[in-house]
Amino acid sequence: MNFDLIVIGSGPGGYKAALTAAHLGAKVALVEKALPGGTCLNQGCIPKKTLLHLATLIEDVNNLQDRGLVGRVHGDFHAAVVHKNAVVASIRDNFSVWLRRLGVRVFAAEARLLGGQRVALRPGPHDAAPAEMPHTLQAGRIILAAGSAPRQLDTCLTDGERILNSRDFMFNLTQLPESVLCIGGGAVGVELGFLLHQFGSRVCIVEQRSRLLDRPRIPERASAMLERKFARIGIEVRKNASVLDYAAAHDGIRVNLSDGFSGTFEKILVAVGRQPQVDGLGLREAGVALDADGFVQVSEYLETSASGIYAVGDMKPGPMTANAALHDAKVAAGNAINGNLMRANYHKVPVVIDSALEIAAVGLTEDLAESAGFEPDVALASLGGSGKARARHDYEGFIEVVHDADTGQLLGGCIVGPEAGEQIHMLAAACQSARGLWFLRDMSYSHPSWCEELETAVDPYAAALARSDKTIFTPGIYAGQR
Repeated sequence: MNFDLIVIGSGPGGYKAALTAAHLGAKVALVEKALPGGTCLNQGCIPKKTLLHLATLIEDVNNLQDRGLVGRVHGDFHAAVVHKNAVVASIRDNFSVWLRRLGVRVFAAEARLLGGQRVALRPGPHDAAPAEMPHTLQAGRIILAAGSAPRQLDTCLTDGERILNSRDFMFNLTQLPESVLCIGGGAVGVELGFLLHQFGSRVCIVEQRSRLLDRPRIPERASAMLERKFARIGIEVRKNASVLDYAAAHDGIRVNLSDGFSGTFEKILVAVGRQPQVDGLGLREAGVALDADGFVQVSEYLETSASGIYAVGDMKPGPMTANAALHDAKVAAGNAINGNLMRANYHKVPVVIDSALEIAAVGLTEDLAESAGFEPDVALASLGGSGKARARHDYEGFIEVVHDADTGQLLGGCIVGPEAGEQIHMLAAACQSARGLWFLRDMSYSHPSWCEELETAVDPYAAALARSDKTIFTPGIYAGQR
């Protein structure tokens, strides 16, 4: 069968690529060997967000005791898991329906590149091939979107029962463990650790680096605030430490850490990153090169070393998030159909962490801006002065807006607090606006609202620049970039 585009993988990158290409008028095939929706829908973003919403509600309601609400709320983890599974199933059951409405053909099969823009299909190990399934597909362009899998830790190998990764957590864990050691203080560790704590588990997070969320896009100020809240609510954090060894005990698993700590936990969650899924796709035979870390090498247009074959999401170097995969999908699909015109730019893609505090960032941090040659300044506003935050009794957080001190050019920023993941879109839009910093200054906001604190943060800086003799109408750093 002939198509304009074949997409391999149906996670956020593959799904969005298929939709984008279909909207551009292409005849599209999408091939998925496992559950529709990939990691994001079945074991990542959607189930995690469903459970974290409940965990946050527990905190919100209990923090309002004697402020108009009476009666403490307790979590029922098993019921929450049932609810989570129902949410995921409701989306998954409609997955193919939504694609078919745009004319996308969906094949439940394993895909392998044959070269010459051909893809071989075969049923999965537990599936029977439908009578109408072709043996091969042909297309002018191919997009690889096979995603990634949890990375193993040599000193603490998962077994799917007592030592879990994030996949095991979402698929196998139905009863709340009394205690959990989270190995890794990245996004998965701080999110699932908070979730388990809210439902009643004793949680310890061990991180081998000097801070939680030690990634370039998250400022240290945000990590420090999250660590303080963890300490206040009773989540133990051990930094600059790693697992030395572990052994079965009568009441769980005994773990020894490099900092001298020794403790017993019912479950261990290994959250030390992810690795690309590249095996079995015939990449080498098709001329698709991998880098030293096993990722698919791509150009700035997301095209691989094999002409006409693109890669998106976790398979290639870059942020391993659903947000980045969605960004990749639009770039790769647009280039596959219209020619290589769009370049990937992950500074435009928001990073969002859902934990005891919601953290969202976009663009450059102060340190990254300085490294890039700017003279950065940071406009700060605490949620302590926010009318909406005070009304909700939820004012732990801040807004920081990074801009160039000489020109006022907007470079990026970070938001910590309620609904930060929604507010960050305003800051991202400003970074891509011709008005830049003045995009935020010129907006008319509702009151009280979260977003009005963006104006509170930048107002003094914009006013000072306006009074100066500097050239102030500088576009946002990403204005005009495709």
